Amino acid sequence: MTISTVTVRNVRSRAERAAFINLPWRLYRGDPHWIPPLKASVREALDQRKHPFYNNGKSAEIELFLAWEGREAVGRVAAILNHAHNGFHGENVAHFGFFECIDRPDVARSLLETVEAWARDRGLTALLGPFNPSTNFECGLLVHGFGRPPVVMMTYNPPHYGRLIEGAGFSKTKDLLAYISTVHGRSLMRLQKLAERTKSRSPDLVTRGVDLKNFEAEVAVVQEIYNSAWEKNWGFVPMNDGEIRIMARELKPLVEPELLRFAFIDGEPAAFLLALPDWNPVLKDFNGSPMRHPLKTIKHLVKTKASDMEGLRLITMGVKEKFRKRGLEGLLIAEGLTTSLDIGFSWCEYSWILEDNELIKGAVRLLDGELYKTYRIYEKALSA
Repeated sequence: MTISTVTVRNVRSRAERAAFINLPWRLYRGDPHWIPPLKASVREALDQRKHPFYNNGKSAEIELFLAWEGREAVGRVAAILNHAHNGFHGENVAHFGFFECIDRPDVARSLLETVEAWARDRGLTALLGPFNPSTNFECGLLVHGFGRPPVVMMTYNPPHYGRLIEGAGFSKTKDLLAYISTVHGRSLMRLQKLAERTKSRSPDLVTRGVDLKNFEAEVAVVQEIYNSAWEKNWGFVPMNDGEIRIMARELKPLVEPELLRFAFIDGEPAAFLLALPDWNPVLKDFNGSPMRHPLKTIKHLVKTKASDMEGLRLITMGVKEKFRKRGLEGLLIAEGLTTSLDIGFSWCEYSWILEDNELIKGAVRLLDGELYKTYRIYEKALSA
């Protein structure tokens, strides 16, 4: 039996935190499909003192671990105790996230066993993940569909990660699906009749795109609908005001105004749809920091527009429960598709969709959506 030479230690110093953040650049070197994240965004997401997700430890806690072999970092993981999730769902579980690892079972096992011990010390009964750091941000491990890069705000990892996590005793708890389709007029023709019927049945119905000049107020409307519409969904936790503000700040430069659409009934916010151009090709150009590549940054600031992107991602759509079964979903999709055709997008990804959400899966198939990527959430029960 080979004895592992790996040690796992808490991240304590600034240098160790930098090693945690920088590790993917070494692990993914030469991978054409990896999209480097902005290091500043990762640093912010890991900051328990400042990021509103944690609420200074009251809503969530995080502990970072690095696996070392000699003086070289060979893996990383975060242990997360999401108090808001446990309170909302009546659970007593821990989460793991930000997992990266060389292709060695002993390294992955050492990392995940460290998180398991951390969770047991806190009296928790199961470990789920990956969440980076929750379902309101990036989550899920890619297990199918490695042939093309991820779209904006979706994860990516090598194929061996699933084998490593399953080898450490984890099993699937939920799959998150991504569908893709070309953007074409046939889909719009199918939806237009439904959209016209929806409008004729609801004379007090008004739809519009987002007003970027009043973006904070518009995001508050999204928050109201989102927290109401998704309340009963698996893994959902309401976003607090601080999380919404951060998301608004990050999304505002990426939004195409007519692709964030609202529906109001008798003046009340009833539904919204959010699709984003896939800005990941631009993000890849930055390689983690716009400041390190000033010429590329200036070029994109001056020249790059949403219409220059080839595809887009339909991220989310929410309808308040009392306004459901009125056709608002089809209406908003039809309007978003009209905008997509006008701009000239070639394809759209619909993600992510819970594997058991047959209603939305059926709607996406009407748009000729093809399942092309699967992301998995794993779970392991913890013995006392």
